[in-house]
Amino acid sequence: MNLKENTHINKTYKSLEREMIDFIELGEADYTLSDVRKCLSLLDNFLDEISKTDSRETGILTVKKTVLAINNLNENCEYELVETEQREKIADIIIFAGHLKGYNHINEDTTEEWREW
Repeated sequence: MNLKENTHINKTYKSLEREMIDFIELGEADYTLSDVRKCLSLLDNFLDEISKTDSRETGILTVKKTVLAINNLNENCEYELVETEQREKIADIIIFAGHLKGYNHINEDTTEEWREW
């Protein structure tokens, strides 16, 4: 199952990328394009890794690892990389991917336990 090809995930991912870059272009962000690329890379890696999992336990460990890495990146960006809209999109991608794998209900926020953004 290639989750990157899912229409909902792909649309949300592209919207997230566009929003983050727009803030840079408007001069409203203290983070860089490199930071945006790191965040998107973390999500790419998450989608690759969770696609290969075969149990809820392993899937949730993949969520935890990704959320903690995004926490760290956001902290390094003075907590400006992940604002409300970005938080919703990142969480949506992670939750939806887990749902497609059958690991969680669509309304179950599997990021909340570790999320600082």
